[in-house]
Amino acid sequence: AQRQKVLDGEDLRENMMQMLRSLVESDVSTALSGHGGEVNEDGLKGLANAMEGIYFAKGTLASRREQLLAMNADQLTDTVFGIAQHTYEAKEAAYTPKIMRELERVIMLRVVDEYWMDHIDAMDDLKQGVRLQGYGNNNPVDVYKRESLDMFEEMVSAIQDETVRRLYSVRLKKDEEVKRERVAKATVENG
Repeated sequence: AQRQKVLDGEDLRENMMQMLRSLVESDVSTALSGHGGEVNEDGLKGLANAMEGIYFAKGTLASRREQLLAMNADQLTDTVFGIAQHTYEAKEAAYTPKIMRELERVIMLRVVDEYWMDHIDAMDDLKQGVRLQGYGNNNPVDVYKRESLDMFEEMVSAIQDETVRRLYSVRLKKDEEVKRERVAKATVENG
């Protein structure tokens, strides 16, 4: 369905913002997990290591250290999301909204295709490995269903994270044209 949206030329900006929000929530949760969910110095350092230099400039969180330490996890998530969203909007202003929408489509198409092909290969490997589960008194069908669902959910999450990361790290050369057709054709040829 995601791939079809791209091929249909739909506006993916709202999807990108949802993916970004999900990524920020995950990174904040991971950074604060070892500290009981409380915002502290170590949590901010972990969050800075995960996000700075990609989603916003290095030193951004350090410059707001006192303000961030006074927040709870939800407020920190909202603030970091706002900072990352501002960076995204600045990139969009630099490239123009039209080019940014096409970049979103091109990157999403490339990532979905790459991860989907890897997922199909992994499912073949799972099918081969699950046959041995019968010897361990496990129902191979149940194991296959459980493992394949976990693998699919991991793939969807990885697609979202990689799409957002690539959108933030992409750099266009002057007068370079973004073409979805070229990417789609290259992916088919590589497959």
